[in-house]
Amino acid sequence: MKLPRPFFRLPVRFDAERLRAEVEALPASAWSRHPKEHAGNTAARLITAGGGDNDVVSGEMKPTAALATCPYVSQVLASFDTVWSRSRFMKIEGGASVPQHSDINYHWFHRVRLHVPVITRPEVRFYCGGESVHMAAGEAWVFDNWREHRVENPAAEAGVHLVADTAGTSAFWRFVAKAQSQDFTQADPQARLMAFDPASTPRLLTERINAMPVMPPAEVEQLAVDLLADLAPADARPESAAAVGQFVSIMVDFCRDWRSLWSLFGVGREGRPQYEKLLAATRRQIAGLPPVRVASTGYSAQAVLNSRLLGHALTDGGRRREAAEFNAAASALAPVAEPPSGDEPTLSSLPTLELPQIELPTVEVPRIETVTMEIAMPPPAPEPHKPPVLERPIVILSAPRAGSTLLFETLAQAAGVYTIGGESHQLIESIAALRPGRGVVNSNRLTRRDATTAIVAELRTRFTGRIHDRDGQPPASGASVRLLEKTPKNALRVPFLLEVFPAAQFIYLQRDPRANLSSMMQAWRAKGWITYRQLPGWPGPWSLLLPPGYERLQGRPLEEIVAYQWRIANETILDDLDDLPHERWTTVRYESLVADPRAEIGKLLDFAGLAMDSRLEDYLARPLPLSKHTQSRPDPDKWKQNAAEIERVMPQLEAVSARLGS
Repeated sequence: MKLPRPFFRLPVRFDAERLRAEVEALPASAWSRHPKEHAGNTAARLITAGGGDNDVVSGEMKPTAALATCPYVSQVLASFDTVWSRSRFMKIEGGASVPQHSDINYHWFHRVRLHVPVITRPEVRFYCGGESVHMAAGEAWVFDNWREHRVENPAAEAGVHLVADTAGTSAFWRFVAKAQSQDFTQADPQARLMAFDPASTPRLLTERINAMPVMPPAEVEQLAVDLLADLAPADARPESAAAVGQFVSIMVDFCRDWRSLWSLFGVGREGRPQYEKLLAATRRQIAGLPPVRVASTGYSAQAVLNSRLLGHALTDGGRRREAAEFNAAASALAPVAEPPSGDEPTLSSLPTLELPQIELPTVEVPRIETVTMEIAMPPPAPEPHKPPVLERPIVILSAPRAGSTLLFETLAQAAGVYTIGGESHQLIESIAALRPGRGVVNSNRLTRRDATTAIVAELRTRFTGRIHDRDGQPPASGASVRLLEKTPKNALRVPFLLEVFPAAQFIYLQRDPRANLSSMMQAWRAKGWITYRQLPGWPGPWSLLLPPGYERLQGRPLEEIVAYQWRIANETILDDLDDLPHERWTTVRYESLVADPRAEIGKLLDFAGLAMDSRLEDYLARPLPLSKHTQSRPDPDKWKQNAAEIERVMPQLEAVSARLGS
C-alpha cells in the first residue's frame, strides 16, 4: 500500500521477552523456507488460507496450529482492532538479508504489513524509500511497501519479526495517524505497553472474503486509474512518449468494456468466455507497445499492470497460468513479490480496542468518482530521467571470507564511486535462469553463453536503477559513473561479467589460505552464510560459494569442502584473468590491506583512475571499522583453532598456492 512516508512507528509497545518465549517454544517443524527461497530466510505460519501449511494470500484465512500455542501473539494481533490476512513469524539468519524489491502485486494494493520485532540486534537495518531504521524489539511499525525496500541482518544472531498483513479498519488507520513518521532517534513518549493478560482469550478477526470470481468494475477502474496516473516514458525516444498515450487509451477502452460485460453477465459462468476474450486482446495490445515505466519506481508498467490487475481480474487457475506467462515476457525490473490475492474483506462486527480519540489519517485512498471514467490524456511528461552510464565498472574478485566486504566498504568511501549498497547475489540470482537448482545452471559458474541479450539488458537496468554514492545519493540524469561491484560468487563469473560490463576492471583480493579456510569453516558452522536451502544432489543447506562438482563432496569432512571451494574460486579467477590484458586487473593482499590501508587503497585508486580526497584520507587515518559481515574480531593466529584439519588439506592446494605466490 502506498503511504505518505516510508515508515510509521505506532504508539504501542509489547513484551518482547514474552513474544521471544513463544517463538522459541515453536518446534523446528513449524519453520519453512521463504516462498521466494531467499537465502537465510524462513517463516513460521500463524494465519494462512484455511489454517493450512501454505503461503497463498487468497481464500478464507484461519489461525494455524502454531498460533494456537502463542496466546500473547493472538492478544497482540487482536489489539489492533482490524481484520488480518496472512500472518507469520519471519526469521532472517545472521549475515542474511531480504533483497531489495517493491511489492507490486494485487494483494498489496489494499494492504499494509505490520512489523513487530521479537528478536533483533541494533545493527539490523530496514531500508525503504531512501531511509533506514532499526526496529527495536517490542515496537510496532508499518511501512510503504510500494517503495523499494530491503532488510539487512549483519549480526551473528538470527532476527525474528512478527509480520501481519491487513487492509486496516478505520480504527486501525486512526491509530496509524498518531504514529511517528520521522526522527526515530527519539522514543515515543505516548507509546503504551500492552502486557500479556493470562485471562484474556481475544476474538481474532481474519479475512473470509478476499477474492471474487470476476473483479467488479469499480475495482478494475480504481486499480487502472492509480497506475495510469504514475506512467512515464521508458526513455527519451519519441515512440516511448507516444507509448504512454497508447497505454492509457488501451486501458480506458478495457475499463469501459469490462463494465459493459459486467452489466451483461456479472459473475455468471456464461460470461467467462467474453471476459477471457477481452483480457487476451488487451494483453496483446499492451505487449505490442514499446516499454512504459512506472514513474515512482522505474518498474515496467506492463508487468505492474499484469501483477496488479490483468492477472487477477478472473480467479480461475487457467487465467493465472496465462498471467504468469505474460508476466515472464514483460520487461519487469524486479520479480513480483507475492502470489495473487483478492478483494478487500467485508466487515461485519469488530471487537472494541480502548484507544484515545485521534484525528483521521492523512493516508490518501484513490476513489473513482464516475462510472464512465472519462480519462484525459496525461499532460506532457517532464524531461525523463536518463539512466546513468556505467563507465569501467570495478569488480572485486576473491574466494569467500577473504575480506572482500572490508575492501568493498573501504573503496566505497572514495569520491565518484557508486554501489548498490551491498552484495549483488540477489540482484543477479532473482533472474531464474541464473540461480542454481532451477534446471538452467547448476553452480555459480557463469560464462558468456549465460549472458543472453535479454539478461544483459536486464542486469544493466537493475544496476543503474539502484546505485548511489557514499552519501546515499543517486547519480545525476545521464551521468557517467564508476560502479563498484562485489560478491564472492563473481569469482566464477568473469566471462559472464565481461558481457554485462565489457569495459570492467578487476581487483583480485588474495588472503593467506590457512586463515581463509578457517574463516570459511567458521561460516559453515555458524549457519549464517547459507546460500541455498536445497540443491540437487546435496543433503541439506549449502553455505558460501557453489562451485561446479559440489555433488562429489557428499559425506566429506568440512575442511575438504571449504578447501574445494577455495581452490576452485582462486583457480578460476587465475584462469579467467590470464585471458585479459594485465592493465585490466590488479591484485591486493588482505594482510597488506589490514596492515597499511592508506598505501594499498592508494594503489587501487591509481589503478582505477580514481582520486584520493580529504574525506577518504580522514577515513583511512583511523583504524578500519569491522566489516558488516565480520563474525569475530580479526586475529592472525585465529586459524590455529582449526590447524589440524587445515594442515591435512593444504597439500591439495599447493598448485594454486604456488600460482598465487608467483
